[in-house]
Amino acid sequence: MSDFNDILHLKSLKNRYFLPKYLREMRKLRIGGLSGGNTINVITDGDVCFSLIISSIKKAKKSINLETYIFNSDNVGWLIAKELAKASARGVEINLIYDSVGSVQTNSKLFEFMKSSGIDIIEFHPILNIRKILKINLRDHRKLMVIDGKTAFIGGMNIGKEYAGKKYKGDEWRDTHIKIEGPAVKDIQYFFMENYIRSGGIISDFASYFPELSKRDGKLVMILSSKTRRNIRPIKESYLSAIRNAKEFIYITNAYFVPDSKIYRALINSAMKGVDVCLILPKKTDIPIVRYAGMYLYKRFLKNGVKIYEYDHSVLHAKTAVIDGIWSTIGSANLDRRSVNYNLEINAVILDQEFGKQMKEIFKSDISKSKQMTLEHYERRSVLHFVLQWLSYRFRKFL
Repeated sequence: MSDFNDILHLKSLKNRYFLPKYLREMRKLRIGGLSGGNTINVITDGDVCFSLIISSIKKAKKSINLETYIFNSDNVGWLIAKELAKASARGVEINLIYDSVGSVQTNSKLFEFMKSSGIDIIEFHPILNIRKILKINLRDHRKLMVIDGKTAFIGGMNIGKEYAGKKYKGDEWRDTHIKIEGPAVKDIQYFFMENYIRSGGIISDFASYFPELSKRDGKLVMILSSKTRRNIRPIKESYLSAIRNAKEFIYITNAYFVPDSKIYRALINSAMKGVDVCLILPKKTDIPIVRYAGMYLYKRFLKNGVKIYEYDHSVLHAKTAVIDGIWSTIGSANLDRRSVNYNLEINAVILDQEFGKQMKEIFKSDISKSKQMTLEHYERRSVLHFVLQWLSYRFRKFL
């Protein structure tokens, strides 16, 4: 806990008895620094998200750090690239990391334009680099932006029109992002800088990226990465601890849901203890084989009291959860083998009753656009679907 005021805030939370064991487990694993005094704005609309990002770029005075899996060369990608170029022209230092595999379809002219505008660009683990060939499975799946070391965005949205709505002529994918102001921004900046320097980036004035940050709201936040040097997986361990300590409900929305045995068993054990366990998973998806692999587990979940809803309003790409109205997480990590074992990911865990209530309301709104899967309906699936699910699940290690 960072100071006495944060302790008082923690004690004021109604469901605070969920937290002591969870926090002890995180501390034992040396996972995540907890910071208080953060303001968190949750964003579920792509047009709103891109408008906020563009507005923040326009207001930037010193630095912009951007890390993304996909930076598309569509109308949204070019719009943001041009705003970054304008910021660079007025003296803002801009550093960009994009993933080689994620952005493989991006027109190289986009990156050439930004480079010519003075933006420092790193291609994470280039596909054609023979020295990186053994690490080709390690991808940078993060989606983050830090403005002047004071404002940060993280979540599930890449740079591309898929997530946009009518304003930016997009495909209206359902995703979730957050805007953070307060002490937690330092942790997000640290994760970016660590990756940037390890990948060959050079920083002349490191301290300038970490200004003093005043506390704003009262929200407690932990910023977690996918893996530590001690081979601990903070995002997975955080999920496991929260699931195991749940007493009322576990609401998870996940785009690519193929959990490992520990998470799978923890969810079933919670449901068997009477916890309301509900999953919102995609009906429409951009990677059908991952959906089929996840569907192979439906029968086991449904037989043990886990409720499954399939979101069919649009493509579902969100990676969020809320547990007992006190623990929420939003970020880039899916509950699948790739996110847990290979990718660079970043998630925020928010320990706050008011925020948890907001996340619960968003979850209920998404359920209204989803169809509940029943055991009877699932067992009526065709032989073809059974074979596709079985094969996809067996080959999930390659997904």
